[in-house]
Amino acid sequence: MTWWSIVVAAGLGTFLIRYLPLLSGTRLARGEGWLSRFLGALGLAAIAALIVLSMSDLWWQAPHWRGGVRLALGAAAVLLVQRLTPNVGLATLVGAGAYGAAGGFLAE
Repeated sequence: MTWWSIVVAAGLGTFLIRYLPLLSGTRLARGEGWLSRFLGALGLAAIAALIVLSMSDLWWQAPHWRGGVRLALGAAAVLLVQRLTPNVGLATLVGAGAYGAAGGFLAE
């Protein structure tokens, strides 16, 4: 796969995530159908993917306490923001930022 095909696939996926809800607007607004369930689970799936990716430091390399602290801070940030606001995107962004900032502060 060339990098152009990856860029095109990512762009197409991003477009479809935004366009498909417009196609089934009333059913989606009522919370019916497979697309509504899919989009409802998408935010949680993103958070789970970030957690699994963050945990890779704990099992691919020699485990170190810094990886666990970064993961704990990132997960705590996600949970706190999700508790305060119903915005899954904001919770994911803040959690990723906290994880990255913790990595910068805890660097050797």
